[in-house]
Amino acid sequence: MKKTLLPIAFAAACLLAVSCSKDDDDQEPTAETYTIDFSDLTLAKDSFWNGSNGGGKFSSGRGVFLNSYEAEYGSWGGFAYSNRNDTSASGFTAQFDVYTSTPSGKGIFAVGYMDTYTPAIPTITFAEPVALKSAEFALNAYAYKIIRDGDEVVPAKKFTAEDWYKITVKSVDSSNVASDSLEVYLADFRDGKSVLIDRWTEFSLAPLKGNKLTFEASSTDNGEWGMNTPAYFCIDNIALSKE
Repeated sequence: MKKTLLPIAFAAACLLAVSCSKDDDDQEPTAETYTIDFSDLTLAKDSFWNGSNGGGKFSSGRGVFLNSYEAEYGSWGGFAYSNRNDTSASGFTAQFDVYTSTPSGKGIFAVGYMDTYTPAIPTITFAEPVALKSAEFALNAYAYKIIRDGDEVVPAKKFTAEDWYKITVKSVDSSNVASDSLEVYLADFRDGKSVLIDRWTEFSLAPLKGNKLTFEASSTDNGEWGMNTPAYFCIDNIALSKE
């Protein structure tokens, strides 16, 4: 009996070991999640960077934020970054002031602007494919007050029933093909709503995946020369992982 039981017991132990090893190998590795919070950038107090040095981009975390600057007119498009949050500011000079009671993180955030003259669409690129999780969005003081009050000089209307302002976020793969998209409403007066974002607000970015993100602004307020609503947004704490 002993000569029979020992080989059986040994074989059973081996099978158990192989089974456990196989289960371990079959487990999916945990995706590394990280956040772009712009804390690796530096700015003097109440200041901004808008690409006036001609760099054409800036990097934070694992993302590269594209920028276009026109020196002749001092205009820019794409992405800038700032630490200004003066909610009393108004007019064009408030384009770098996020309209929130307090800045997030260490105070630095990105400002996206879809400029029609440069022209430039806010774009983030990544060295390898990523899966987006979420990001915090806000309006700058310039866009917020025009949506709230209107502006005869721009000209732009005060938002009323059924008006909206949104950012369409698109993911692009390594072949430069858009793979998916979603909409982030920063002002929404449809169906009896009265949403006008006045604080950092987290939005899900799933299921966007790819090597690039683009951000396009659109609005119900449009005129002969295009959209009247200033095409700005602020973004911070972009959470993502390797695809």
